[in-house]
Amino acid sequence: MFVSIIITVYNAGRFLEETLNSVFQQTYPHLEIICVNDGSTDNSNEILQHYKNKIKIINQPNQGQCAASNAGLKIATGEYIKFFDADDLMNPEHIELQVKKLNGRTDAIASCEWGRFYDGNPQNTKFIPEPVWKDMEPLKWLKTALAQKADMMGAPLWLIPRQLLEKTGGWDERLSLNNDFEFITRLLLHCKEVLFTKGAKIYYRSGRAGSLANSANRKAFEAALLSTDLGCQHLLERENSPIIRLLCANRYQTWAYRIYPHFPDLVNKVEKKIISFGGSTNKIEGGRFFKLMRDLFGWKCAKKVQSKYHQLRTTLERQN
Repeated sequence: MFVSIIITVYNAGRFLEETLNSVFQQTYPHLEIICVNDGSTDNSNEILQHYKNKIKIINQPNQGQCAASNAGLKIATGEYIKFFDADDLMNPEHIELQVKKLNGRTDAIASCEWGRFYDGNPQNTKFIPEPVWKDMEPLKWLKTALAQKADMMGAPLWLIPRQLLEKTGGWDERLSLNNDFEFITRLLLHCKEVLFTKGAKIYYRSGRAGSLANSANRKAFEAALLSTDLGCQHLLERENSPIIRLLCANRYQTWAYRIYPHFPDLVNKVEKKIISFGGSTNKIEGGRFFKLMRDLFGWKCAKKVQSKYHQLRTTLERQN
C-alpha cells in the first residue's frame, strides 16, 4: 500500500529539518512526501528546496493549515494518507507498523502512541498510556477520549485510508484553532474501527511560542468554537444521549475557561450553549492560590486575577 505523508509548513524553519529527517528515516519504503509551504516568511522554503529531490513541494499564499492540508491531498497518490505537522517527529517504524496494523483495510483508521516534549529534546518525551490505546469502536473511542481530562485527537496520530477521506471530505477551511476536533470526529464516525498501533510513536512538540495553540486572538477563538459546534453536531447526530450532551458541555466549558477574560461576549454565548446541554461538570484547575480564589470568588474572578498577574509579570520582565 502506497502512503502519502502531507506536511503543512508555516514558518517552521527551526524544526523542519528535524521533522523531515524523521520522515526520511521511515523503514516503510512505499512513501511520497508532500510539503505544502503555506506562505512562510522565514527560511522554510529554502530548507524545502534543499530536499526537492526527495519531496514534492507546493508553495501557496498563506491560507491556513486546513487549506494547506487540502492542497496536499489534491496531489496525493497514496492509498493511505498521513497528515503531519512540520515541528513534530515520528519514530522510524511508525508508518510500517500502522500499515501493517491496517492490513489493507479501507474501513478502519490506525491510531498510535503519542507523547509531549517541551525542551526541544525528544528524548525527554513521556508516553503515558491512555484508555484509548487499544482497538475500539469509533463512537466508544470518542466518548472515552473526550471524557479524559485532556483529550488528544491531533491529525498526526492517524493513518487514514483515502477511501474514508473521499467519503467524508477534506478539511473545513473555515477552521484554524481546534480544527482537528471537527475533522477527526467527522472521520471517525464514518469508519468501522479504530486500530491502535503499539510501537508507532508521535513526538509532539509543545510549549512553542507563537504557535496557533497558544493563540489568544478573537478570530482563532471563533474558529475554535465553530469547530466545537460542528464536532458536537456530528456526535449528536449519531447519538443524542445524556453522556454525549455532557461531553459537549464539558468541551465548551474548556473553551470558556481558555477564552475568558479576553472576550467575555464569546464566553456568554458559550455559557448559553452549556446550559442548553444541561450543564457542565468540568472544573477549572490551577495552583493552590488559584483554586482558593476559584472556590471563594468564582472561576471568572480567579481568571481575571491570574491574567492581571501574567500581564504584570510580562511587563516587569520586558523592563528588566
